[in-house]
Amino acid sequence: MPGPEESARPPSAASRYFCTASRGLERFLAEEVRAKLGACEVEQISGKVFFTVETDLKQLKSLKCAERLFLLVEKLPPIQMPKHKGKGVHVVQSYVMGEPNKWLDVVSKWQSLLNLDKEHPNTLEATETVIKSSTQQETSRRAKRPKLELDKPHTTVFDASVTGHHDLHSVSQGNTQNDVLMQKSPSPAKLLNPKSEDTVSYMPFRVSCRCSGKIAKMFTSQEVGRAIGIGLCKEMGWKAELRNPMLEIYVHLNDVHCVVGIPVLRLPLASRDYIKSAGLRSTVAWAMAYLADIQAGSLVLDPMCGLGTILLEAAKEWPNVYYHGIDNTALQLQRASVNVCFAKLESNIDLTRASVTELPLLTESIDVIICDIPFGKKFKVTQDTKAMMPNIFKEMVRVLRGAGTLVLLLSQELSQDIQQWQKPKSKKGKLAIQEDGNLLLTKQTLEPVENHDVKDSAGTKDAQSEVKAKVWASLILKDVFPVSLGVTEASIHRYKKITAI
Repeated sequence: MPGPEESARPPSAASRYFCTASRGLERFLAEEVRAKLGACEVEQISGKVFFTVETDLKQLKSLKCAERLFLLVEKLPPIQMPKHKGKGVHVVQSYVMGEPNKWLDVVSKWQSLLNLDKEHPNTLEATETVIKSSTQQETSRRAKRPKLELDKPHTTVFDASVTGHHDLHSVSQGNTQNDVLMQKSPSPAKLLNPKSEDTVSYMPFRVSCRCSGKIAKMFTSQEVGRAIGIGLCKEMGWKAELRNPMLEIYVHLNDVHCVVGIPVLRLPLASRDYIKSAGLRSTVAWAMAYLADIQAGSLVLDPMCGLGTILLEAAKEWPNVYYHGIDNTALQLQRASVNVCFAKLESNIDLTRASVTELPLLTESIDVIICDIPFGKKFKVTQDTKAMMPNIFKEMVRVLRGAGTLVLLLSQELSQDIQQWQKPKSKKGKLAIQEDGNLLLTKQTLEPVENHDVKDSAGTKDAQSEVKAKVWASLILKDVFPVSLGVTEASIHRYKKITAI
């Protein structure tokens, strides 16, 4: 895997972007931007991936592992804050603001990328007509109120009441269903000229600020956002607007870096327009399918498909494949069917009602199995669930072909339990290890040691041990990837089935 930052020279017309990603998915997103966009200067940090590329909006929207997409204004080292809080406000403001030309350049790229002046010609004419009438009103209002009303509690125009506790993803989801940030835009000449009289009242913007680490101990996100907003008003002649901003400014300050960006789209990339009812987080579902190494003509199974999110993500990305979803709940299958029809994937995905412990499939008939084992608030991991896991694995291994791939999403608790299955010791106290370093669990390794002191009531445990032995005799653990599902932590396990022991 390439290093965190690549030195390949970008094209002269390339732009610098960054995407936010769920914790644990950064490496998959970095690989995706290289493969799909041919991006260079790819750098990944916790929760973000930076890259440089020359491309259009259609290609950027094809990214499936990203939460949100931004044009990068600036990525700076952490701010060295003075001890005096009053001076700190000006330090933050000047540090984030930088040179006006930098802002004009990025906003120009933003407009070119969205091509607003061509997509909405009628809107532009109406907007320019309104400019003249409202400029006089704004001038009169400023004469009576020389300072922006930023000091009154609960009335800040920089959305501080929201962005102090949530990232930009959560702020933007509930604002509008429009795909683009704005549908009303002045002409590029007026937008990019800070000295134009008509521009003073236009270019409505909002600052969404997020602070953590040392700076959060000195300032709240509201205070930082307010300071940056005032600076942009004074320097650029823009107007702060809470409810209907033309431009959103995203600022993230912590002890590692200072990142400033402009979101390219109003809705997150993770909000799929082809999924009617969301189940598993779409970016995680895509990452699971990506790990499965799906090939054209393969047979792919999700034996606990739920709403079908994994199948939908896989079928959209790898269409020349046959997908089969199985679930034991009629309501879940009904909703999955609605999703499949909504996404127009009826020819790719079939659904069947059955139990995961009794799959109505022939032995070794499936090339790839991808499954989210239910857990979380809705599905508690009980002792019964743990007791069922050996039989669930046994049935999935039965229908999986030799050299097939098994990808599972597990709770931390189930992940730890299952990894304990994979660490039994032989009679000599050693694990069986292959030459390539993968853990190979053989029948001899897993053979239980006889203990005549154990009562007959332990027969169930012996039976489970025998099932585990048969299961893991056929599987090689390739990878375990910790991932975040928001408030819940989980792990993706990837296995390969071997044909001979």
